[in-house]
Amino acid sequence: MLKLAGVLFILTGTAGFGRYLSGYLNTHFSQLVEYREIFTQMDAGRSYLRLPYAQLLRRAAKGKGELLCGVLLEVADEMEKNREADVGALWEAAFEKRKKQIFLNEEEKDLLLSLARSLALEGEHTQVAKIYFIQLEDKIVKAMGEKKEKQKLYGTVSILGGLFLVILLL
Repeated sequence: MLKLAGVLFILTGTAGFGRYLSGYLNTHFSQLVEYREIFTQMDAGRSYLRLPYAQLLRRAAKGKGELLCGVLLEVADEMEKNREADVGALWEAAFEKRKKQIFLNEEEKDLLLSLARSLALEGEHTQVAKIYFIQLEDKIVKAMGEKKEKQKLYGTVSILGGLFLVILLL
């Protein structure tokens, strides 16, 4: 009976670990998609409404999750305090504060920082922003493929690892 309880405990733990890794991939993918939506909304607001950058950030924060809303509002507050501040540095500081909650790699963060800087530029710099949007789309497609591929792998490896551990302990 005790062995059966141990087997169930080990299998539950390894399955939980596989779910944790799959959840990480889901969160990473959803964060990339949400940032694309935010920057697309900001680009449209900049082009059509001609709003200041801080107001674009506040407008984009409406209806977003706590993490993204916090980033947007923090950058907007700093922009209103210091209009000459470097937008990229403000975004980077906001990302750094929440580095344990934001599951983006350095390349993706650099891309988002570059996109944020390009949207802050005055005048017609839409070509630069379009290039960054294309790169962001590529990152999202890559993350989607990685998510599908690795979720299956994590689930299989975690269960097989649990079974191996059970056999080893028996």
